Amino acid sequence: MIWAMEAIGATMAFLYYLHLHTDLLKPEVKERLNPEKYTPFTLTEKESLTPDTVRFRFRVNRPRFDDELEKLVDGIIAQGAWAMDIKDHMVQTYRTYTPVGFFMSDVVDEESGSREGYLEFVVKRYPRGSLSRFLHDTRVGDQVEMRGPMLVWPYHSAKYRHLYMIAGGTGVAPMYQLIDRILNDPDDSGTRISLLYGSQTEPDIIYRGLLDKLAQTHGDQLSVTYLVDRGPATVARVAIPDMDTVRVFTEGFERGKDVVLMCGPDAMLAAISGVKPVGAGQGPVQGVLRELGFTPADVFKF
Repeated sequence: MIWAMEAIGATMAFLYYLHLHTDLLKPEVKERLNPEKYTPFTLTEKESLTPDTVRFRFRVNRPRFDDELEKLVDGIIAQGAWAMDIKDHMVQTYRTYTPVGFFMSDVVDEESGSREGYLEFVVKRYPRGSLSRFLHDTRVGDQVEMRGPMLVWPYHSAKYRHLYMIAGGTGVAPMYQLIDRILNDPDDSGTRISLLYGSQTEPDIIYRGLLDKLAQTHGDQLSVTYLVDRGPATVARVAIPDMDTVRVFTEGFERGKDVVLMCGPDAMLAAISGVKPVGAGQGPVQGVLRELGFTPADVFKF
């Protein structure tokens, strides 16, 4: 009897140890970031930002105790600007989108043994864009398959003296991700950021309130200039990013110390930097930047 009681006690102690220090007794944690395979994530919020642009928030889970998958994910995110492949499971096509927000809570749900967070994307609906139409038709509670994170552009603290960002429409997404990263990194306090952000009209400016607040709070690091195709305009200039506009914007650029980052519609890229080709590679620098003497080493196209 004594031996039986001791065995039961040892078993209970062992199970208690597993409960405290491992996730072996917890249910499988789903909706985890995984760069190696597609995983379904649940849409928890959907907010219209403009008549054709929506912010999507998806739930992301993480085990109480990180394992090799979380270490892989953290390692990729730490390397620079990153993105996710989002799949339309109806027709088995995908497109790469840059998250504008990523958060993981430290609070552990004792029942599931996991921590909850979210991924946020800003997506414009295009009449011929199959993936954007698929996302816009997704309802809260639906699941969407994603794969990632995927490293898009390597970056580390104090890598550049000055980042000159030129964005159009939802092309502000990778810029916002980098701005948020840099402004919240004490080791990157010496890096300057200038954003030239073009939209069709002032109501089409995405994240204007957040960008204005960041520029006001971090005026020594961040400056934001808005351009719109047509007025009325109160905070933006009605203009296109032509030769004179880009020349003034990039005044003071130092080769080897600074970089120009581009993201936006193909028409904008064609005029300013040249369109990024499908697949790997950046393609040649063309358009306004080429006329101004910029080289492929000076420019990166998202």
